[in-house]
Amino acid sequence: MRWAETRGLLAFAGVVAAIVFAWTTIEGREVTSVAPATSTTSSTTTTIVITTTTTPQQAVEALCAETMTLSAEIGLLPSDVGPGPIAHIALDYYTRIEPHVPVEIAPEMVAVIGYYEDFIATGETLDYNTVKIILEGDKEKYQQLVTRPAPGLESVRALVAETCGVDVPEQYRISTRGFDDLEDRLLDPPDD
Repeated sequence: MRWAETRGLLAFAGVVAAIVFAWTTIEGREVTSVAPATSTTSSTTTTIVITTTTTPQQAVEALCAETMTLSAEIGLLPSDVGPGPIAHIALDYYTRIEPHVPVEIAPEMVAVIGYYEDFIATGETLDYNTVKIILEGDKEKYQQLVTRPAPGLESVRALVAETCGVDVPEQYRISTRGFDDLEDRLLDPPDD
């Protein structure tokens, strides 16, 4: 293992340890979250702030309940389902659990939700067909989305696994080499 990989692994372990520590130290404290509610009329917009109080235990219970719902939804999908339906279910799941994760992991949650929104927007128009996306779509963006780790996803997955004991699905991935080989075959076919 190279030094950079070892350093990254240690940094990741440190983040997970900090999250677990944060959960355990605020166990008895109440957490206040603020959710804006907006009502619009024809000429003005009024924002009303609604404050709810959730204890860490309630947040953990909600997180684990949402995770069990995700597992059930994924379990109902056929084994040959493509990445599209799973991406939609994952985006819905991460959006639902966002209010239930510790504030320390909020940036990772925003990144994960943004990743799935980008993945759906880029892939959905061409039915997540990699060949069509390379030939007709935004192949550069799709390549970045499917060949690189989604920012924040492993941190969020680790938190859920540690808290609820359930593994959530990994992101849809294609190897960089596999994507490049396919692109080369499609855009520069060999002469016969």
